Amino acid sequence: MWTNAYSFKTLGEFLASARKEQGITQAEMAKTLGFSPVTLSAIETGKSVSSAKIERYMQMLGFRVVVVLKTCLLYTSDAADD
Repeated sequence: MWTNAYSFKTLGEFLASARKEQGITQAEMAKTLGFSPVTLSAIETGKSVSSAKIERYMQMLGFRVVVVLKTCLLYTSDAADD
């Protein structure tokens, strides 16, 4: 399953949906991950949480993070060209 998550909010919504599809409650997932329920809720609502915790949550659901840059602009200037 792929998702295009452009913000922490959309990523959190995706993770909450995936957790529910697997029949896991927030309390169960928080306990399994060793997170407080508040931390798990913060992830699912797009609040600021460490990337390590988000990645751990994703792995527990069977996902992995793949980052694809949408655009890359590279500008170089050679002083001799000026």
